[in-house]
Amino acid sequence: MTPSASRRARLYKALFENRTPRRGSGGIVGPQDWLLYPALLAVLATLVLATDLPLPFGLDLPEPVWPVALAFAWPLIRPSFIAPVLLGLMGLFLDYFWGAPLGFYVIGLMAVHAATLIIRSYIVGQDTWVVIGAYTLAVLLFFTLGVIMTTLDSGVVPRLISVFEQMLATWCLVVVVLILLERFLNSDVRFN
Repeated sequence: MTPSASRRARLYKALFENRTPRRGSGGIVGPQDWLLYPALLAVLATLVLATDLPLPFGLDLPEPVWPVALAFAWPLIRPSFIAPVLLGLMGLFLDYFWGAPLGFYVIGLMAVHAATLIIRSYIVGQDTWVVIGAYTLAVLLFFTLGVIMTTLDSGVVPRLISVFEQMLATWCLVVVVLILLERFLNSDVRFN
């Protein structure tokens, strides 16, 4: 049997026998799987949703802060030294991309990451509603901190309707958080 035929046979079994195909022989998930690839996808999603596409009724594409979902999910999946570095780099990217003061998004993302890391033991293993509630609090923390920092920096309170719209768009990323947790929380055999 050729290697491609054996791959097709495994894929066929995975699709029709309700099993997932194995990645690697030992089931080891590397940091690139749960850290690097989602970070690159978050940057790409930020770039795509920032395009100026004309929508009906004068609406614009939503602009959620994608790294907030990662800042919440990564400490729950596994504490890591690489995650804060990637969050800092994504925060600096957002600072330059959106023209925010340097460190604005970095502080917000690090605050969400630290708060989630502190309450990690209370969230992991709980029902989905607990995770959704904790993510809601993390989004509120991020945007409250953002409003406070913007007010201190400019001396003017930002338009709260716009903040709420972006907060709602970011909260909708709870689906991404749940997918990441489902995929990576107990997937590595070294940590079971």
